Amino acid sequence: MTRQFLRTADFVIVGGGTSGLVLANRLSEDPNTEVLVLESGQSIGDDPRVQNPSTWTTLLGPETAWQLETVPQVCVNVKDTNPTNLEMQFQGKALGGSSMINGSAFIAPSRAGIDTWAKLGNNRWTYDALAPYYSATYSVESPDPNICKDMGVELVSNIDPAATPKGPVQVSFPSLVEPHPVAKAWNEVFEGKGYNTTAELFPIQSAGNRCYTAAIDPQTQKRSSSDSQYGGPASSRPNLIIATGATVLKIVLSGSSSEKLTAEGVEATIDGTIHAFMATKEVILAAGAFHTPKLLELSGVGDRSRLQCLGIPAVIENAGVGEHLQNHVMCMRTFELNDNVQVGDGIQSLAFLPLQDRAQQQMLFDTAMPTTDEEKDFYDAVRAVLNDPNEASCSMFMTFVGLPNFISLGVMQSIPFSRGSTHIASAEPGDNPRTDPQFFSNTLDLELMARHLLTLEELPSKSPLSVYVKENGQRIPSEIPITDLQSAREYLRQNAVATHHSCGTAAMLPREKGGVVDQNLVVYGTRNLRIVDATIFPVIPQANPMSTVYAVAERAARLIKGGSE
Repeated sequence: MTRQFLRTADFVIVGGGTSGLVLANRLSEDPNTEVLVLESGQSIGDDPRVQNPSTWTTLLGPETAWQLETVPQVCVNVKDTNPTNLEMQFQGKALGGSSMINGSAFIAPSRAGIDTWAKLGNNRWTYDALAPYYSATYSVESPDPNICKDMGVELVSNIDPAATPKGPVQVSFPSLVEPHPVAKAWNEVFEGKGYNTTAELFPIQSAGNRCYTAAIDPQTQKRSSSDSQYGGPASSRPNLIIATGATVLKIVLSGSSSEKLTAEGVEATIDGTIHAFMATKEVILAAGAFHTPKLLELSGVGDRSRLQCLGIPAVIENAGVGEHLQNHVMCMRTFELNDNVQVGDGIQSLAFLPLQDRAQQQMLFDTAMPTTDEEKDFYDAVRAVLNDPNEASCSMFMTFVGLPNFISLGVMQSIPFSRGSTHIASAEPGDNPRTDPQFFSNTLDLELMARHLLTLEELPSKSPLSVYVKENGQRIPSEIPITDLQSAREYLRQNAVATHHSCGTAAMLPREKGGVVDQNLVVYGTRNLRIVDATIFPVIPQANPMSTVYAVAERAARLIKGGSE
């Protein structure tokens, strides 16, 4: 804990992660508002591994990350080295949450993808409505125009300086610090496909090739996180208390079932002792895609039959809690370079691509129609996005992974059709939830990704990259040559892995459509219990969702403070 903690505050925020610290900062701007943040993890901002974004994979241990095993997956990671077919889901366990342990990617969503939120019943949550809150989040330093010219990158130079974002998160272009010939060849690949490479952070059109952007301070080259940019600057305010090592066990709800319940506060354990923390205005859940629905269910908010089986009285019946889990699946292919090629560092560019054979895509869509109304709403919304030739059904990326003389190419889903769930398996707060992402459960995801993987496989030999990739060189993994659709499907089943982009498990949807929160992010059936994190996303953003987590938190703070939008 940073200072003596409050037992009562106006706002009790559960989770000092990416969104929680945005709220803590914004709500405590009013010196007359008392804010208490309860974070299970510790402050790790001084850890050199955190400050250096390239060492993020060393931060996935239990001291800094929640490690949540899934149930066995039928369609991914099916190989002899993983006989149980389990996937590990990671979530930041520290002040700053996942913004402290991720790869720092700061990527704009698809505008049409965010607009699906409105089409699913949230008319106030269009991309245009959310756009000012993206801008409130970040500042970006434009790359060197000479390097851009050398790399064939379009540099946006006609922006009105008054409209330039001036938010706290520092965003930069790590791949444009100095030119690299292989990265330039990658850009030429997509120029040949009709896509220019842009350094525009939030482009109007989703499809195209973009330079990699990350939450890395361009001056210090250190990670720019929710902790360093929101939590740290506000932590000295006398009306803000941030308690670390504080694990919330349940929400204290009161009232009768005939009216909206009141969140009186929470129970949390600190140093092995249970304490009650009361909220005079609101309890705000910002615990992430797995722990937010877990806390709701432990507190009696969820599917009645599921809770009763665990001996938990259901105070608010809502079968949508823990459902609609969405995440991206990605797959890598590593190629040997020629002996004289010097490798670079990290991700270089990302290409967002539609499937080129539009007739084949329509055929795939027509053969995978859902059977329930709820699934049909989601399917129709996603299909409408992917039917647009200017929208992407995958992203491809090129990265140097630290191996001498090797380069990795990756493919990742854009908006998957498959959805899973996460639910408590016992009434014990210390037990992990039962998580089933159901990757590739909708066959469309496998079919679309297999076709993009075939395209990716051809790039090193049939594009400008062929100058740098060794002919007949080593490929990792090498067990399954990718030669046709069937081998691409099998390669994905064996080698596709989950990203750390989980969301949607307390979705902002109409209650009759499985929603858990309304458009003010207030939990249905409550007066003052709000959720502000990635669990409220009705549809997952394309690529890394961190920029959208920040934007939603900024907008939520405005909603809570009652300001005009």
